[in-house]
Amino acid sequence: MPPAVTTPLLSYLANFTTVLTTFACGRDWYSPLLGCNDCQREYRTWLCSISFTRCTEPSPANPAGFTATPAAPSATGISAARQAGSGQQVLSALVPQATSSTPRNPFLPALDEPYNALLPCLEQCNQVDRACPPFVGFNCPTNEFNGGASYGVGYIDSANGERGLGLTGAAQDRYGNVWCNLI
Repeated sequence: MPPAVTTPLLSYLANFTTVLTTFACGRDWYSPLLGCNDCQREYRTWLCSISFTRCTEPSPANPAGFTATPAAPSATGISAARQAGSGQQVLSALVPQATSSTPRNPFLPALDEPYNALLPCLEQCNQVDRACPPFVGFNCPTNEFNGGASYGVGYIDSANGERGLGLTGAAQDRYGNVWCNLI
């Protein structure tokens, strides 16, 4: 990978690790279930999911299945519609990107043609928040305040944040349909 991409990511990871190690990770525990290694692992996964754009296309069964863009500040990002007498229809958290748009990661080159970016799953951000000690100050956007503008919300956890009660309960189904980017 080019240094222009890796250098900032390594810097972010080093800064996060420095903050995390101000706590005595090897001696004291902030949780009986999770430790600093768990926090670092979840942070690395989140950093990759938000830094590397995943391009995709809408499902052939529903070519109009896009997340609205730009999202309203109160948007939840849940792209599912319930119609009377039918099951839920789940749409991927896709956001069309024009050639003139700046990539999510400014260190990646801009593409020469339009593409559809699959937003990262908000649940990945929540996993970092759950795994890290409170003093790190890691916070995720909420459903009520602009969470849907930059994340796919409600696919794994419910719109209310209840674990495992999302619309699909997974980032991908067995047929290869991907709802949000969960690395």
